[in-house]
Amino acid sequence: MKIFVFLLAAALQLITPEVAFAKSSLAEGVGRMELQSAKKKHSYARVKFSDGQMVERFTVKAGDCPRRNGDCKTDRERSEFSAKRTGIRPGDEMWYAWSFFLPKEFPKLRKRDTTYTFGQIHQRDKSGPELLFHLFPDGFFVNLSNPYKLDGDPMNPIGSFKEIRLASQKQLTNRWTRIKVNAKWSRGEDGFIHVWMNGKRVWSYQGATTNSNGELYFKYGLYRAFVSRCGGPCPDATIYYRNVRQGRSEAEVN
Repeated sequence: MKIFVFLLAAALQLITPEVAFAKSSLAEGVGRMELQSAKKKHSYARVKFSDGQMVERFTVKAGDCPRRNGDCKTDRERSEFSAKRTGIRPGDEMWYAWSFFLPKEFPKLRKRDTTYTFGQIHQRDKSGPELLFHLFPDGFFVNLSNPYKLDGDPMNPIGSFKEIRLASQKQLTNRWTRIKVNAKWSRGEDGFIHVWMNGKRVWSYQGATTNSNGELYFKYGLYRAFVSRCGGPCPDATIYYRNVRQGRSEAEVN
């Protein structure tokens, strides 16, 4: 009996960190999501914010690259939720909304090519990201990938089709920022994208919005690319999210 108890305790020690870590996303209407991270204790947690509301905290430290998705080989680090099968394809109109809080301790970026991403919509079928919300040293941008040409290598994209500056890093710091997106995913000219930030429409676009027939899916958390350009280990970074939603109508994300 003592041997059994010992073996059971040892087994629990092995699985407890993973079980404790494997918490599902708080996003609504997105479906099943997978946490892509280094699976360390600091990577992801649900915590109570200063206003008493439960939020999601994502932290990335130097070397935090999930091995399963190839980040460790492609100069990237992340702690990010990614939607599993969604059934969303070109022809569909979708709504997305999320709020993020950038603490004052967030790193000040020094090089244009070291980027942080706070929400993105990807496409399968080797298409890569269609719409990204990036933080660069010169500001926070919404980025539409080229909807008329398929990237040969999504890890080294051909460049932005549209890139619109929404705010400075200072304007995002120590406050909640609400992003809302209405998009019709299409390979034709009937596609469109509308973006609101903190209730104000900041960008509208009409035209093709995707370059492939693959399924589209939403990702959020903390992701940084080209980390070797930090000039050494990138500093620790933390971001908070709440009220993450996806739906086929505006009412579902408000």
